[in-house]
Amino acid sequence: MIKVSDLSFSYNSVDEALKHINLEISKGSWVSVLGHNGSGKSTLAKLLVGLLSPSNGEIYIEGMKLDEEHISDIRKKIGIVFQNPDNQFVGVTVKHDIAFGLENQCIPYDQMVEKIHHYASLVGMEEFLSKEPHQLSGGQKQRVAIAGALAMEQDILILDEATSMLDPEGTHEIIELIKVLNKDLNKTIITITHDLSFAAQSDHLIVLKDGEVILTGTPKEVFNREDLLRSSHLELPFALGLYNEVAKDGSIDHKVLEALWAFNSKM
Repeated sequence: MIKVSDLSFSYNSVDEALKHINLEISKGSWVSVLGHNGSGKSTLAKLLVGLLSPSNGEIYIEGMKLDEEHISDIRKKIGIVFQNPDNQFVGVTVKHDIAFGLENQCIPYDQMVEKIHHYASLVGMEEFLSKEPHQLSGGQKQRVAIAGALAMEQDILILDEATSMLDPEGTHEIIELIKVLNKDLNKTIITITHDLSFAAQSDHLIVLKDGEVILTGTPKEVFNREDLLRSSHLELPFALGLYNEVAKDGSIDHKVLEALWAFNSKM
């Protein structure tokens, strides 16, 4: 479990990027953090993996306080994949990219090869192990980045706007992979996004505005608060907005509404 208590962060002495954040993320859940540009969602992601240090407050990852004493152990449990797949490809081939973190951990060669093939296969990239970055699509590069994080055998994976630069096909590929990691492998997934269609498939949503949590709940609960979402410059996709309108009609059968939600919340 991740627990954040009274967390604040400032890039300067004047403006706070995050203000007194309190939240909990359950083990094995898929949580999306929503917010417009400047809301603080990427800052929160960097704080959770220890790339930034909070001005105030505390972060606990599986019972360990995120501090200098525990940072090494915590980074074995939590990884992050960033927005631009081109900026995070560090190897000359897919194989070398997945191996990068394992080499830093001084994993024996035979074990390293086994892990590379296992996690490349898991994300559907085993046949691409000898390919160079320029030979891959954006979605394939993101799959490689995820494989590299998984090879570290971390229990928690943060995807920071990991689909924002992908085409619809690449986005669909990543979503299907997230479902496998979350449901089949019981990985805790945190997606940082402003895409409400993408977030609709999460278990739980956290909405940030101007560095503060303004709304939390299931996708259905959060999307019902269109007023707050609009105040955060977040617009519901047409299909989900239509669901809200239909749901206001008290004469519609509950099972019909549930079927409509299930249909409209899938990309």
